[in-house]
Amino acid sequence: MNKKTVLFLINGFGVEKKESYSIYDASIMPTFDELTKKHMFSTIDSHVSNYFDAYRNISLDVNELYNYTLLDKDVVNKTLANNSVLQKVKTDLDTRKSNLHIFCLVDTSMKIVDHLKETLKYLNFNQDKKIFLHFVIASTNIEDYKGLVEVFSKINIELAQYATIGFIMGLSAIDNTAKAVDLNFFFKMFISKVGEKWQSFTQKFDVLYATRALPRSTKPFIVNSNFELGKDDMFFFFNYDNINLTNFIDSLAGISFGTEANNFSYYSLFSVTSNKEIPYMYNIESAKYSMVSNLESIGATGIVLCHNDQIPIINYFCNGLKNEASETLKFVDITPYENDPNSIVSIINQFNNDLIIINYEIDNLETVTELKTKLTTIDNVLKAVYDNINGSKYTLIISSLYGMNKILKTDKGTNANVIFAGRVPFIYIDDFITGKNYLIEQGTINDIPKSVYKNIRRDSKFDSIVEKKNGLYKLFFK
Repeated sequence: MNKKTVLFLINGFGVEKKESYSIYDASIMPTFDELTKKHMFSTIDSHVSNYFDAYRNISLDVNELYNYTLLDKDVVNKTLANNSVLQKVKTDLDTRKSNLHIFCLVDTSMKIVDHLKETLKYLNFNQDKKIFLHFVIASTNIEDYKGLVEVFSKINIELAQYATIGFIMGLSAIDNTAKAVDLNFFFKMFISKVGEKWQSFTQKFDVLYATRALPRSTKPFIVNSNFELGKDDMFFFFNYDNINLTNFIDSLAGISFGTEANNFSYYSLFSVTSNKEIPYMYNIESAKYSMVSNLESIGATGIVLCHNDQIPIINYFCNGLKNEASETLKFVDITPYENDPNSIVSIINQFNNDLIIINYEIDNLETVTELKTKLTTIDNVLKAVYDNINGSKYTLIISSLYGMNKILKTDKGTNANVIFAGRVPFIYIDDFITGKNYLIEQGTINDIPKSVYKNIRRDSKFDSIVEKKNGLYKLFFK
């Protein structure tokens, strides 16, 4: 018989850093504070900063964009040049005598450099083409700036002979969340090359970090003014996910050259959402293993209590990058019940699923008062869930998938930088698995679901971070 597990998530909550505005206090979360002392408690690593990336990581057991692997295969096997769409890009570049603008999503992974380098080597073998790189930062984690400096430094060294860096900007400057005024501002810069200029990545990212600006919110700035925009230019969106560029491409398509309309052509690495049919190199590859497939492998089912607007994203990742309904993992809209402890307990008792995920988030609030009130409300629900265990009816795991780094308003109207980044709590409550004979090993958020699977089925293949103490541990630490 499978062991029932409740995973209680307070997403956005983590270990408060020294430089953070002080939020956590035992009087705000008395139940949470008591449980850290009474039961098995530790902290684990989390290097993501939103539930989108968090569910991707824990479901697929990855720490980078999943579709990096597609280019990895072609780069390692030296088969990149066999891609028909890339061949078409090269043919057009050779015959049109135009510029190529590559808009490339970038994060802290160094793999992007190898992927771009192999692509550019093929497209610009004789190094005689005008290719310009415009980098788009998708990260929402302020702590990523150091890693971004390292990535851009390597880009500058490895790719300089093949292409020129033009712009660097955050994703929010060009995706469909961008305001029309911001898109117009960017295209004026693109055409006139008049705007903020920085040649030093380090200095610019130091400024952005000091002002607590999210990487994905970075305003466009020019690294090198040697790029140009011509009537017959080509655009290659080197993205690693399906992003919505409808407004961006519509604005781009509307650019004219005097009395002449443009003759731009468009290509993409993966599919992008737009009003144009854009040829792309790869279909997004589904993951072989995911939360749903892992639950199926141990003969278990689960439900997720979350807000309705979160269901599509969580379902997408938990189904292995597939938006399909599954009998293995179902969803309940938490909105009517989230502030009612008795209703949450009733839902837990009502369903016989092996895994119940209660998905709270606190990073969507705007003021310190709202945050403290929300934490107290969540703590009241946690108390009811804990009291409901009654002789270990189930295992209760309390954690968070990411910590937030956000500016909130205080009651005095001043700014408060709340930094719950880097490490998140992990509390394990079970009457039969206690700190007397067990310990919590070092781990990351990716180990949370593995620990859940192991708890549901002790004979499963998964490695839990809750492990039995060996003889040496008892000898030295008793």
